[in-house]
Amino acid sequence: MRIARAVVGGEPQHVRVDADALVPIEDPYVALAAGRDPADLGTPIAATDRVLLPPAVPTVLVGIAQNRGASDHPSPVQAWLKSPRTVVAHGEPVRVRRDAGRLVVEAEIAVVIGRDTGDPTAPVVTEANAHEFMLGVTAVNDISYPDRAVLDPRNFESKGGEGSTPLGPWIDTDASIDDLELALELDGERVRDTSAQAMPVPVREAIAYVARWVRLGPGDVIMAGAPLSNHEASAGQTAVVVVGAMRLETPLR
Repeated sequence: MRIARAVVGGEPQHVRVDADALVPIEDPYVALAAGRDPADLGTPIAATDRVLLPPAVPTVLVGIAQNRGASDHPSPVQAWLKSPRTVVAHGEPVRVRRDAGRLVVEAEIAVVIGRDTGDPTAPVVTEANAHEFMLGVTAVNDISYPDRAVLDPRNFESKGGEGSTPLGPWIDTDASIDDLELALELDGERVRDTSAQAMPVPVREAIAYVARWVRLGPGDVIMAGAPLSNHEASAGQTAVVVVGAMRLETPLR
């Protein structure tokens, strides 16, 4: 199922994407907790009438650094927090900072947590069962200003700009986190082409790691990192992140 959020009757509403229409559905997190698919609630909305929102509203937004080396002593998983206020929707223009140096767009797989991961001091999430705690996956563009990282190793400035986390357009509840296409396009040209299998830190390992340190709940998001899927960009370009069948478009202004 493809789950999105849209403005319906002036209010945010979960919907499922069905061809060229959106069908209002019940809260998918409540349905997941009950062990079933979310039920339809209303009449399909024509594509011309829809206004898509970010598909998740995270309280916790975590990034994974895909910098594990190929040496005999690989680096441990490294995670960092990003402000949920940086999340914007598919197609929403992002204003590029002119005072932060180079701009880099990063195509990443984003995991949307579906249920409480429990007390981190008594962990229940493992690599083997990580998929059971997911609602699904979506696409994310982790917009960065790497020149700021020299003075800011915690990514507050380099990744915390307004609109620096485009997310969407929907959540795919059926996609595999083990072998998922990941690509980046700039102005229609494919500049990066990889997959989840190329990640030095597998998505399952990232989920289990984060859950051992931070309690996650419905709607929280883990950005799985950019394994050779980032590229410099500039204002005036349009970046497209490809995750499986999803295409997340971000006009840079």
